[in-house]
Amino acid sequence: MKVAIVGAGAVGCLLAARLTRTPAGVTLIARARAAEAISHDGITMVTPLGRVSRVPVRVTDDALSAGTQDAVFLCVKAHALGGALDTLSSLMGPETAVVPMINGIPWWYPLGQPEPLESYRLKAVDPDGTLWRSIPSDRLVGAVTWVSVEADGVGRIRHVDDQRFVFGDPLGRRTAAVESVVELFGLAGFQARGSLDIRADIWTRLWGSLAFNPLSALTGATPGALCVDPGTRAVARTLMAEARAVAERLGITFTADIEARIAAAAGVGDFRTSMLQDMEAGKRLEVEAIVRSVAELGALVGVPTPTVETVAALVDMKARHRGSGTAGMAA
Repeated sequence: MKVAIVGAGAVGCLLAARLTRTPAGVTLIARARAAEAISHDGITMVTPLGRVSRVPVRVTDDALSAGTQDAVFLCVKAHALGGALDTLSSLMGPETAVVPMINGIPWWYPLGQPEPLESYRLKAVDPDGTLWRSIPSDRLVGAVTWVSVEADGVGRIRHVDDQRFVFGDPLGRRTAAVESVVELFGLAGFQARGSLDIRADIWTRLWGSLAFNPLSALTGATPGALCVDPGTRAVARTLMAEARAVAERLGITFTADIEARIAAAAGVGDFRTSMLQDMEAGKRLEVEAIVRSVAELGALVGVPTPTVETVAALVDMKARHRGSGTAGMAA
């Protein structure tokens, strides 16, 4: 099995380091500077138990040189997917599976859903429909990532907590592509499973991301601290309640309650969320996929989301005025 991982961020490096130890032929596709550093030094990974390992990986900045792949894992932020399309096209063959490892609501969410979703295109995550037109829907494998990992420089990561991944066909079918990906991740030592309702898994994961990513970016606090403080815990609870109302209107049934989900987030402790990491690094935040997509879906189905919209506006403002107080949002 030939596998390409597009993106050398924290999740991309984690997958490259772990999947390289399987029988699959793994290639990490990275920007030139990162590819050079990783080619020379490999990926340095600190495990949840504190062990440090250095893993040599095959890496290139030339996707064409990697050739046609059996599966491509898109490990870039949702707002960067459009910029990865040329790379993806260089890796695609007639049966290549495409696995977007993104946070939040994916652009393909309306696929095969009843109205009003079926004919709808999510403007928050695919404003001009480029992703919908460019990535064949029959190649998609939906993915939900339950892993806490931090970048510590180019090719250096700290795997903080959890190793769970969920994969599923967007149309709810049992497919060979999903089974192959689940098997591959199992061989890498991850806890991976297939799902016949990947959208329900997306909402369960999004519950925590929606609450704690923007609140951490606004306050600089970790989920552990946000869950302990009565004020921020209450805001998180309200955000999750609004999201639950939207999801339920779309036919999603939650198997856990809000307090249990908050308790799970508290258990992560001092982990810096991806949005907090991006805020501190001056990078663009995933507000559209994680926060604004929920408000957009709420408007579509007639469910008010005032707290979600307020938090999105506050995070946008903070991102625009971070640092010197006048700097714009970084790309």
